[in-house]
Amino acid sequence: MRRIITRFDAKSQASIFAAASLDFAAVGDALPLPVPSSAMEPSIYKYPDIFRRAHMESPGEIAAEVMFLQQVWKRHRKNPTRRILDIACGDSPHGRLLAGDGLQVIGIDRSPTMIASGRAKAYGLTNLRFYRRAIEEFRLPERPFDAAIFMSETFPVIVENADLLSHLRSVGRALKRGGLYCIDIDRQDPIRPVSRREIWRERIAYAGVIPLKIREFNRPIPWHSPLHSTYELECTIEFPDGAVTTRDLIPVRYTIPSSLEIAALASGMFKMVAAYSDLSFTKPIEKCRYRWLGILRRI
Repeated sequence: MRRIITRFDAKSQASIFAAASLDFAAVGDALPLPVPSSAMEPSIYKYPDIFRRAHMESPGEIAAEVMFLQQVWKRHRKNPTRRILDIACGDSPHGRLLAGDGLQVIGIDRSPTMIASGRAKAYGLTNLRFYRRAIEEFRLPERPFDAAIFMSETFPVIVENADLLSHLRSVGRALKRGGLYCIDIDRQDPIRPVSRREIWRERIAYAGVIPLKIREFNRPIPWHSPLHSTYELECTIEFPDGAVTTRDLIPVRYTIPSSLEIAALASGMFKMVAAYSDLSFTKPIEKCRYRWLGILRRI
């Protein structure tokens, strides 16, 4: 995972979720947090107001992404886009902005902590609602959506082929025919293979006045794995009443435009219609510097 800066100073890694397939019951049931490497260490996603700073999210970048998404919908849809499905939404900062513009937004996430934070932050927005769901396979008691979004470069945490196809079919079932699925993905540069866990970098960030001491590691992966990398994030949060160290292991599937196109076709639900570099309609994909947005159309 890398620092992401576009012409809008946009994205780095944000909401990250384990790629395990789980069966969820009603909202509020107990659920493990995303893949801590030790039962004694919590996940950074237990702290919704801190994790975005740990992943170096910059002021204004969410608004820039929402603006670009709205331009994508106007470009690729003949009819107005009114109903949005926000997948792996976290506390749904994109959803809040879209709901503020009058759109109907449904957010899904596997984390009860994130959903609770999203509901609290969306207080008063009756057109933004949440369901607790796994991203690999889900159904919703909702009428079809005009568009779905999967932001924050989180899509590649869906590692296994079966989970990826199940996910795309779940999204396809939720969309109207002709609806769009917009997927935000890092440019994935080659990473030097490692034979053991190695430190990648150390840095300091701040969530308000709270210091965050961050260490990031790379871990070895088998040669036959579909992974681009296995990323480990260790964050020591210096709370006034004592420090807390979080740890998350994040699998990242190798994902490029051609592999997304194949997955879309294999799902039987989608056709890829565009890939845009760095929140730009004019920058060629081969000149992508930081991240790209894949646009799938429901067929």
